[in-house]
Amino acid sequence: MRRDILRYVGEAKSVNFTEIMNNVKMPDSPTLSYHLKTLSPFVEQREGRYGLTVMGQDAYSLLLKTSSYSRPALFWRNKRNANMGTGLLWLIAIAAAVYMELDMTFTAVILPFLAAIAMSTTYQLFE
Repeated sequence: MRRDILRYVGEAKSVNFTEIMNNVKMPDSPTLSYHLKTLSPFVEQREGRYGLTVMGQDAYSLLLKTSSYSRPALFWRNKRNANMGTGLLWLIAIAAAVYMELDMTFTAVILPFLAAIAMSTTYQLFE
């Protein structure tokens, strides 16, 4: 949440309390007040509007240089890794079933079907 606040204030330059609350999807005013108080070395209030301090500008610059501040990119990377991991586990399970000479109906139909459901569920978790 604090990274999102710092990023939003840095991008907008000068914003009021309500704009921050709406744009970072903060659940309530006390929570935002708490985070702003914690961010006081980085974010300051001037004439009812919030802006970055000198230290806040440096933190914002550093934040822009890292890729972890982008939630959509982080979720997309995790979704892809989760799907790859799920797919690999299911391929191993199918290979093990073939190696152990289990019933062909189970190996050829049911396991791939269960794998598709698992990958679909994983994909939906990240939507």
